Amino acid sequence: MSSRRLRLVLAPEADRNLRDALMFSEQRWGKAQQRAYLRLFSDAFAKLRRFPELGRPRTEVGTAVRSHRVGQHVVFYGATETELVVSRIVHVRRDVDGEP
Repeated sequence: MSSRRLRLVLAPEADRNLRDALMFSEQRWGKAQQRAYLRLFSDAFAKLRRFPELGRPRTEVGTAVRSHRVGQHVVFYGATETELVVSRIVHVRRDVDGEP
């Protein structure tokens, strides 16, 4: 069990991806669902900050890239000694390799 907690860094594209997903969620299902989806992402980021090896390696994307499914989205990220760097957040339908 890891005791470190990495600093979360959202790349500009990942930040846009997350904002778009949350905006769509609010427009489609309302403010309460948007807040619930944001909590789901927040919980997933907290877990990945503590256990970055949780996601599966995505060697088809890059040597140090992992992915982790969050709701109907897939978070692509890498970790350094001090940071969890989220590079993209895509809908599961756009994740060519897919995740279970």
